[in-house]
Amino acid sequence: MRFDLLIKGGEIIDHSSGKHGKYDVAVRRDRIAAVDRDIPVKSAFNVIDATGQYVTPGLIDMHAHVYEGVTYWGINADAIGSNSGVTTFIDAGSAGAMTLQGFRDYIISSSKVKIFAFVNISTIGLTAQDYELTNPEYCNIALLERVVNLHRDIVVGIKLRAGRSGGAQDLLPHERARRAADLLELPIMMHISTAPPDLPTALGFLKPGDILTHCYSGQTMKQIDDNGKILPAAKKAWDDGILMDMGHGCGSLSFETAEALTGQGYWLDTISTDLHTPGIHGANLVDPLKGAGVREASNDEDAINIFYEYQGDGSPAFNLLTCIDKMLCVGMSFSDAIKCTTSRPAEILGMQDTIGSLKPGAIADIAGFEIQSGDLELVDIHGQIRHGKEHVVNKFTILDGRPFEPVKHPAPPPWIIPAGQAE
Repeated sequence: MRFDLLIKGGEIIDHSSGKHGKYDVAVRRDRIAAVDRDIPVKSAFNVIDATGQYVTPGLIDMHAHVYEGVTYWGINADAIGSNSGVTTFIDAGSAGAMTLQGFRDYIISSSKVKIFAFVNISTIGLTAQDYELTNPEYCNIALLERVVNLHRDIVVGIKLRAGRSGGAQDLLPHERARRAADLLELPIMMHISTAPPDLPTALGFLKPGDILTHCYSGQTMKQIDDNGKILPAAKKAWDDGILMDMGHGCGSLSFETAEALTGQGYWLDTISTDLHTPGIHGANLVDPLKGAGVREASNDEDAINIFYEYQGDGSPAFNLLTCIDKMLCVGMSFSDAIKCTTSRPAEILGMQDTIGSLKPGAIADIAGFEIQSGDLELVDIHGQIRHGKEHVVNKFTILDGRPFEPVKHPAPPPWIIPAGQAE
């Protein structure tokens, strides 16, 4: 019996099986059927010539915001994934207990890519831009338990935004996130940004297997001191097995922090985008250091940091490959970057037998990439510039055994506006 699809001539990188080098990948229906050298062209109905390309499992973005049309932050997952080789998105807290059913019905069910969720400890999730933790009544463990237990097939953990952006007035949300995670036997993904609380206090709520996102942050909850040395509390977190996720976003990745930590041997577990409506514009976003708010509140009717301005035509300029480019610039190998976006997140999620793998029997999510050489200007969220020498380009994506054709990205929402239009 012939294979449905054969990807031939590429160099595979598959940390789940340990296979690296010149191998062909065969697909039957929606599953990997064989990985071997020199599989005959005549053995398949359809053939993709991947000569000169790297062939990997479909990428996993461990931290994104894809509740499009309902939340301030949500982007279209299919449009981004189909143009970057990402076949699985993990939404990081867009949905809370009151909005998870809608997330399932209107986003997960209608998307081509695979989507799972960290559910926000706040029942309202990230519907607005910030301050979901301002009202402590929204941190309702009983409701969260009832809802999560109805959706365990899509829920992978509990999300908590520690720091000022969440709006918590005290540590009650942290305490309830810890209690909920223990009760439901799920990990916490904790966001860090600007204090309060300070980093040691926030880390005190995490246990081994929990995830600290924005791990290379340069804001006031950063993991290094003013001399670039890792803080004692941060070192303990790494040593204790707290998992470290990039969560680049518009307010996280600092080259200074990343270079300081990697220089001391602290390399992250997973590379992720924290992709959202402002963030897809990347370096084309106006004033990313300040959150790109176009004005301060002058009276009670004005909003702070609601509008974001972008330069150019509004086309997406940022995705998971941008994050990989930056890690290559910091000194990570391409092979390790693929590990951080395939087998490692799949392992953390307990999905290593189905996604992030080219093993026979795994779901046939596959991506092809080319590394282009040249001078690549890379910008962190503080406007600091580094020059990379390698740029990763997606050449093809296979989703569930079928070619995933590029999907056009929709127009930006009303709060993402061309530069110069704000008053």
